[in-house]
This record gives sequence, C-alpha cells and structure tokens, in this order.
Amino acid sequence: MTTPIYTSPFTGTVVQPTDVSYEALSFSVNTPLYWPSIANAELGQTAIARIMDCSANASSLSLALPEADQGTVGTDVLIRNTGNTAFTVTNFGGGNSTTVNAGISQYFYLTDNSSANGVWGTITFGAGMSAASASSLAGFGLSTTVNGLLTTSDNIVQVSINTTLTNNSRASTYVWTAGAGTFTLPSYASITPGWYANFRNNGTGSLTILPNSPSTINGVSNIVTNPGDSGMIIFDANSNNFFTVGWTSPTNITLSAASYDVDSISGNAYSLVASAPMIQTYVNLANTRTSTLTITLPNITQFYVLINDTTTTSYNLKFAISGSSSPNITLTPGQVVSLVTDGGVFFIITQSTVSSLFAPNGSAAVPSFSFINDTATGLYLAGTSILGITANGSQIMLLNNTNTLNPQISTPATITANNISVTGTFSVNSLSTTANASIGGNLAVTGNSTITGSLTAVGGITGGVF
Repeated sequence: MTTPIYTSPFTGTVVQPTDVSYEALSFSVNTPLYWPSIANAELGQTAIARIMDCSANASSLSLALPEADQGTVGTDVLIRNTGNTAFTVTNFGGGNSTTVNAGISQYFYLTDNSSANGVWGTITFGAGMSAASASSLAGFGLSTTVNGLLTTSDNIVQVSINTTLTNNSRASTYVWTAGAGTFTLPSYASITPGWYANFRNNGTGSLTILPNSPSTINGVSNIVTNPGDSGMIIFDANSNNFFTVGWTSPTNITLSAASYDVDSISGNAYSLVASAPMIQTYVNLANTRTSTLTITLPNITQFYVLINDTTTTSYNLKFAISGSSSPNITLTPGQVVSLVTDGGVFFIITQSTVSSLFAPNGSAAVPSFSFINDTATGLYLAGTSILGITANGSQIMLLNNTNTLNPQISTPATITANNISVTGTFSVNSLSTTANASIGGNLAVTGNSTITGSLTAVGGITGGVF
C-alpha cells in the first residue's frame, strides 16, 4: 500500500494537521492526544502541538499520540518532560511506548500513516541535561525540587545544645530552642567566600554567637542575642570577619510591668520563663493562698523590680532563675527588691520595705555602708546578730549580741580615752588614758597600759605593765 503524502502546492512542505504551536500540559491521568482539527475542547480532549512541555502528576502515566491515518508522514512533535516523574508516550492503540524521563525531550515524527497506530520514529533530545545536570550542580542553598530547575533552598536546623557551625552550614537556618547557649562560627580558613547562615533565638535564654579568634563579628569578639532575636550572619572574605544583617543590638530599655494575684495561681510554682516583665507586683486579692509561691524567671541578662504587695505573713514569695543553681531570692510581705541577673545569678541592688532598707552583708574589706571618699571604712554584717566596724579595710570592732544575756564588744585595737567608766568586768590588751579611769568591777590588762590620771578599780587590777 502506498503511504499518502500531503504536501503544500505553494511551498512543497508537508501539510501537517497540527498547528505550529506550543502547549504546556500538566496531567494526572492517562491522556490521549487529538489532532487540532478534530479535538473537541468541550469534551475535554487535548490537542497535540508541535512543541509540548509536559509534567506528570503521578507515576505510570502515559500520553497517546493521535490516529496516524488522519495525519501525513513527516508530521512531528517535540515532547519535553518538565516534571520530576517519568511518563510514557504510546501510539494511538497504546503500543510501542517510549519512556520520557524527567528533564528529557523526545522528538516524534510520523513515517507511516497507513493505519491508526501508524509508525512513529523517535529521537532523544537533551539526554544528560536539565534535571540530571541541575541535580549535580545543586549545592548548599540550592535544590532541584521545582520542575527539574535549580531553586533556592533553606535547611532548618533545630538546636538545643552548644553548636559549632562549619562550611557545610552555608545557607542553613539554625533555630535555638533551649536556655542560655553558644553558636561558635567556623574559622575563616575553613570556609569559602560567600558563606552565610541564618539564626533565630527561639529559646528562653541568651544566645552567644562566637567567632574563632582573630575573626570578629560586627567588630567585636562576640554578640549576645535575646529570645526573639534573629538575623543573618555573613562572612567577609576580604577581612576574614563576620557581620550580621537583620539583627539589631538592643540600645534602648523599654520598661514592662505586670501585676499578679497569687491567690489565682494554682500550686506552689509559677513560670515566667516565656515572658517576664521588668516590674512585677504580686498581690493577694482573695487572701486564700497559704503556701509559699516560687516564681521562675528566664536565664537572660535583665533588670527587675520585684514587689511583694501581699498582706499576710503566712507565706513568702521566692524567685529563681530557670536552669540555675544559684540561691533564690525571698521576699516577705511588703518587701521591694531591685536586681539584675546575668542569666545565672541574682545581683541585688536594693532590698527594702516601706520603712526599712536592706543591704548586702558586706565584709571588712568591702563594707555594706561606706563613704564616697573612703569605701573601705564603714559597717558590715560579720555574722548573725554581729555588727562589724571596719577602717581601712580591716576589722576594728565587733558588736556581738548573739547571747542577749551577755552582749560583747571586742576590738583588736588599743583603747585610748580621756575617761573610762565601767560597772562590770573590763578586759583589754592595752589601756591608755589621759584622764581619770573609774572601773566599777575588775580590770584585767594583758598588755602595757599608760595612765596619766588616776585609776580606780573596785574589784582590783590584774596584769599589765603600768
């Protein structure tokens, strides 16, 4: 049988029943193709085009070429798989299938139109290109997930322990989810130009970002970010340093305040780790609480004013830092404390009630109460019920009333006085007086004594050199 050939009397080229056209086809079921001259769009029939970009939405799908005996030899079509899933192309009857893999183009041309199935020749175009090459080119921050094309990509890494970033951390976003922690940046010698990574402090504590010395970040040795902070870290290959984009270091303090009714809080523990205002006032509106309440604050650097405005003495308020073993702060009713925390330890600035002022214990070297011009001289708490007096950083006298029936005053210093009048026992290491001394009880002197006036001791004088 002679194969009919249709040529144009004007140009001598093949008369094709397909338009010189383009079609982008996405299909989810096996799809037959029809010549444009007979395709019925109302019936959902798909017309074949000279060039077709096709994407299969499921595996094992196929496209069927039109009836060959309705076309002429030399009719051709280029079918390109722009998706990620292979599909097949068959003749009209479903035979002689050709697989079109992702990123591959197949060129079909009709060589025999003597039957409905006909004979279609095929040539593979673009082998080894598109998706295959894109996949091999994809590096950190790139993928081939969109129709075989290179696309940007971001790897999200949830982190709850101290982490050291590497060159492979490029284009990743690290999300901190714990308390206080540290991200250590890679050394400048181990990373390539253009390196960058994103960070988000989604935890409850401060996150330190630490470059390897001698590199700096934003011109300093490290930066500390608070919960809710985020930004991008970029490596500058010209200076071997890092800088951030999108992260702003805090410069202004915005005071926040809240009031809490302890009677409405169930249990003996209350967490403010997620959000802790700087000024906190605690009240008891119903007066139903009977036990001490412990409030946990986040382990971040912060300033607080804590006010216990409750009116009962049957319980106290305690404040702790999340994850810290440092001592709690206890507030009795009516007490107000202002303090700062470095995320691990409380540092009290003032602690008082309406009529009282509470100071740190202090020491002989650093007394609690001193003077602008002499900070090493003043008063301190030497022990429970023991008041210390210090001068020039050394203990000069102790006032001890731990035994209220026998209060004691002791001093390592020489006592020099114009007049000394004592009705009880008076014991000194060295006694020096320029006036009369009258002792109502015994006088015991263990060191040298100098008396320029008269000395009278009812109980007698022992020891000493006069």
